[in-house]
Amino acid sequence: MLEQQDIDPATSDFAKNVEQSAWASAREANRLDSEMAAHLRMHLAKIFLTALNWTDLEAALRERGFYLERYPSNMWLCDRHSHVRICSCSFLGQPSAQLEARLGTRPN
Repeated sequence: MLEQQDIDPATSDFAKNVEQSAWASAREANRLDSEMAAHLRMHLAKIFLTALNWTDLEAALRERGFYLERYPSNMWLCDRHSHVRICSCSFLGQPSAQLEARLGTRPN
């Protein structure tokens, strides 16, 4: 019979390597369902529209658990905890070209 070991979930290797978030399903399904996508667009629209520069935008996204990452042709919204690539900024109605026209070239 197996004995239960004392494992601190906060410090176990499993907890360190596998962080769950609401966006884990985006990784598993490789897409967002329409309800989740609509919610995300509404939740982040004001942040994208009111940011004065890249620093403002990235700080506001970070406060909500997200970050941006550039991939060859698009900017992607990613989950800060699980690092899941959720969707492109274009999918959120914020194409990279429009963001860069308004905010300038994004620093690396």
